[in-house]
Amino acid sequence: MRKIKLIATSAILSSAAVFNASAVEVFNNGETNFNLNGNVSIYLYASDGDNQLQDGFSRFYFDTSHKLTNDWKSLAKLEWGVKVSSNSDSLHVDNGSLTSTGPAEDPFWLRMGYVGLTHKDYGTITLGKQWGVTYNVTGITDVFDVFGSAASGVYNFGTDGGFSGAGRAEQAIQYSYSSDDFYAGFQYQATDEQIIFDEFKPGDLNLNVNYDDSYAIALTYKAPYKLGFGLGFNKANLESTKGTLSSSKKGTVISGHMTYSNLRAQGFQAALLLTKMDNHEFNDAGQIMDEATGIEIHASYRFANGITPLIGYNSLKDGSTAKFSNSGKYHLEHIILGVKYLWIENTHLYAEYKIDASTASSNEISTAEDAIGIGMAYAF
Repeated sequence: MRKIKLIATSAILSSAAVFNASAVEVFNNGETNFNLNGNVSIYLYASDGDNQLQDGFSRFYFDTSHKLTNDWKSLAKLEWGVKVSSNSDSLHVDNGSLTSTGPAEDPFWLRMGYVGLTHKDYGTITLGKQWGVTYNVTGITDVFDVFGSAASGVYNFGTDGGFSGAGRAEQAIQYSYSSDDFYAGFQYQATDEQIIFDEFKPGDLNLNVNYDDSYAIALTYKAPYKLGFGLGFNKANLESTKGTLSSSKKGTVISGHMTYSNLRAQGFQAALLLTKMDNHEFNDAGQIMDEATGIEIHASYRFANGITPLIGYNSLKDGSTAKFSNSGKYHLEHIILGVKYLWIENTHLYAEYKIDASTASSNEISTAEDAIGIGMAYAF
């Protein structure tokens, strides 16, 4: 059983969905194909007088496939995160890394690695660390360069969602089938992992969470009139311990999305994500929320010259029962205003401003913090 140690991290977790990366073909002999992909993103982050350069979603990865008999192909992918800036983190990890920024002492870390088989008629099976199947639903609003994805349940407990299976799932076995308009994915995750939260709040007892297997299913459909719909369900077995108190729980996430048009398409695009979580995320007091509801919205308009104004909204509302004096009072609420300039498809400049209207679970806790990020991203 591996363990990770968290210290109240607020690390920004970004996906690569904001990019249309074009692969560099390293080798192709008609049977074996080997490609190199990657992107680099760095931005100036400013909040409450604190200014620093931070990493976005800098990474590089290799993907390869090889033709087998009867129209089958073998495939594999290895992806590493890259630490470009030298800023230290508040997240300390004693194994492979769980976030987009990674452990402060490591310039490289494994973000994903899997192997599999695929067939155009029978689907694809993969094994390893990979995006959970429900990310096809929840990732639809994980498209901002700096902020966002705070209410989807993807990056629960400040990690990359690897242990719960909702993010970059650890030790996952997946089967998926897709056509031009339809996707179906199924996932089983064989895990025995523990998260240790140290000194989450002064005076609080340490919170430990132990994960033991999870299951997931996801469906998406591209409908007429540029509409899209998706449903996802992720269920994990976990045990939480705080001091001498221990309890077994079922961590569940049920998500649904509706979209209009496609990200980066000319004109207007929009996405709405609704999520219900049970025992899947903690509040600002370090308490696992029995129930929580999440809303994420993204909308943007791409002009012909590449200028794209955008707006987003994240809301994560604690609906826990009164186990604690502050249960049910926490409400994370962010409004995101931004603009990006797509110079060409693989290079863009961006600026995002987060208006933090969050409500803390206690008068003794201060969480609201407006912030701005200005940067540049390049894909290859």
